[in-house]
Amino acid sequence: MAIKYREGIEQYEFSEIAFIIQTLLFSGLFFITYFNSKTISITLFKNIKYTYIHLNDKQRIEWDQRVVSMLHACLVLPLAIYVTYKSACVDIFSYQSQALTLLLSISSGYFIWDLYVCYIRPDIVGTAMIFHAIMGISANLYVTLPHGRPAFQPIVSILLLTEVSTIPLNIKGFLQAVNTKSKYYDATLFAFAVSFLLIRVVIGVPFLLYSLYALSLRINEFPIDKTIVYVVEAILAMCLNSYWGLFLAKKLFVKFSSGKPSSSIAKSN
Repeated sequence: MAIKYREGIEQYEFSEIAFIIQTLLFSGLFFITYFNSKTISITLFKNIKYTYIHLNDKQRIEWDQRVVSMLHACLVLPLAIYVTYKSACVDIFSYQSQALTLLLSISSGYFIWDLYVCYIRPDIVGTAMIFHAIMGISANLYVTLPHGRPAFQPIVSILLLTEVSTIPLNIKGFLQAVNTKSKYYDATLFAFAVSFLLIRVVIGVPFLLYSLYALSLRINEFPIDKTIVYVVEAILAMCLNSYWGLFLAKKLFVKFSSGKPSSSIAKSN
């Protein structure tokens, strides 16, 4: 089934089959990366082998997760920036394009892998990250359902801009495993904190509030079920980001005000 939408002055044809195939291919890529994380890490950085071998079980799983998370962030960020710019010029609720479909495929494939990790090791990922994975996959897949499509698809791409904080977060995690006394550790910690608080809290929360207000003015344009799902996910996202933001701000205050190392900041992405 193919449905045509307007992309500026050009037509775009959405294909469910193409979306499903792309999602499965990218999911396979993330699973392959996860199960070959050691080989990939050693190939890219020769001096990592000794460090990786001496990691305990929990540390190895976290390392492998960071490798996949870094790959996902590097893939989706350029697309998310492009799609966000294009949708802002057209319609943040109903814009559609080939780039957006590809972005949704990559992210859906990632969250399929993420749910797998949450299922096999919930003790490591934690409750908040399980909710994060469920929200991620439901948002990516629900907006692609035929009724009302492409309602809310651009919003997903805008929310993926938050992946900018994932890169310094993962670098911090790698440094923490390799050498906590690295001169770059505090710099990456600070970069992560600033990017997280700025994108997810300072900008992210007001944007979600604005989107809910804008949605209320156009409520009759979209299917009621998709509207309800978006409202619920937007509220949960604001709660999670505010919770993580307050926790992060507290940790930063303790660390940089005392000048002493604090306990590691919880994984927040």
